[in-house]
Amino acid sequence: MDENKSIVIMREMKIILCSLKKNMKNSFNNFNLTAPQGMLIEMLRRYGEMKISDLSKRMGLSNSTVSGIVDRLEKQGLIKRTRSDDDRRVVYVNVTDKFKNGFQENFKKVEQEFEDIMSKASPEEIDSILNGLNILKKLFSKNE
Repeated sequence: MDENKSIVIMREMKIILCSLKKNMKNSFNNFNLTAPQGMLIEMLRRYGEMKISDLSKRMGLSNSTVSGIVDRLEKQGLIKRTRSDDDRRVVYVNVTDKFKNGFQENFKKVEQEFEDIMSKASPEEIDSILNGLNILKKLFSKNE
């Protein structure tokens, strides 16, 4: 590939990531949460109780990073850890009633904002975006 094109791809990815991070930060600032904290809570809200290892995979972050995020959210009373009844070594994470009562509707608004942005693209453009992202993911996973 032309070296200039790889630089353009990197620059465009950086611009997109910065824009996404800024939008998420603005949305989650209303809740006094960082973007990663907001993403973690959104995962739990959407998919329900999970192990930290499952959250790590879904978020693309290390177990230790996710564990730190969970620690901070637990101190705020927004999520809780519970041990499995079947295997005491397994710990699950889920949102608390405090979150459900105070934040859930606002998180739906954040999700809706992103959906509104994406709805401006045609189905073909969405497919192209997903295809391009899958190609990038495969290329990067080959280097791990």
